Amino acid sequence: MNSSTSSVLPMLSTPEFSPAKTHLPDISIKLASNNYLLWKAQVIPILRGHGLLSYVTNDISCLDSTITGADGTLQPNPAAATWLRTDQLILGWINSFLSDGPFSQVINSESCHNAWSVLETLYGSHT
Repeated sequence: MNSSTSSVLPMLSTPEFSPAKTHLPDISIKLASNNYLLWKAQVIPILRGHGLLSYVTNDISCLDSTITGADGTLQPNPAAATWLRTDQLILGWINSFLSDGPFSQVINSESCHNAWSVLETLYGSHT
C-alpha cells in the first residue's frame, strides 16, 4: 500500500471490538488433524460476532506504518498499530486452540491470516 492510500482506515468499520477490553471466549475443541470442521464451526461465529473475521480472511490487510500528513510529511499511522495489536491478539487466540500437530504447522506465522490460510490448506481439504 502506498502512503496516499494508507490514510483510508478500514479498521474503523469494526468499532465494537477493542483489544484492550475484549476477551475472546474459550472454545471446547482444540484443532487436531481430524476435527477441522467442528473447530471452524466454533471459531467462525466468535470471530464474526466480534467483527474480526475480516482479519483472518484478509479483507482488512496490514496498513502502512506511516501516512502522509496534511503538511506533506510522513507521520506514524496510529491505525497500523491498532491493526497489528488486533491481528496479534487473534493469532495468539487461534494458536491457543490448536493441538500440537496443527500448532507446529503455523508456529512461524506472523499474522492471523497467514495462520488461518495454512490451517485451511492443510485441514480444510481433508474434512
